[in-house]
Amino acid sequence: MDEIFKISPDKERAEDLLEMSKERIHLIKRIPKDKTYKIIEDYYEIIKELLTSVMYIDGFKTLSHVKLIEYFSNKYDILTNSQIEIVESMRKIRHGIVYYGKKISSEFLDNKKEEIDNIIKLLIKLVEEKLRKK
Repeated sequence: MDEIFKISPDKERAEDLLEMSKERIHLIKRIPKDKTYKIIEDYYEIIKELLTSVMYIDGFKTLSHVKLIEYFSNKYDILTNSQIEIVESMRKIRHGIVYYGKKISSEFLDNKKEEIDNIIKLLIKLVEEKLRKK
């Protein structure tokens, strides 16, 4: 866990990331359906912000998206293995989009949108519950 750092729990940052992710959810609805790459990129950013929010509440931080997903999947069992695989796929797709300008067909989103929405709902619920406890 050399890429994961212990920090003081930061509820305020966690709340800010939660609010930002909720704003992004509303903004996604305005993205034209033919801009699949942008929709997937934003969905991934929402999930990343929520996972980061959980880490801040727990008192940890990482700059690695791989370690972020790994931390969450090792510590929490609210997402199934197939849901974690979707998040990992989204990470790789986003990487291709951001760093290589790759466009993506709508097939991934068509097949996974409902499950992505479920993942986001579960993560929002977790963050809100953890914030209430702290």
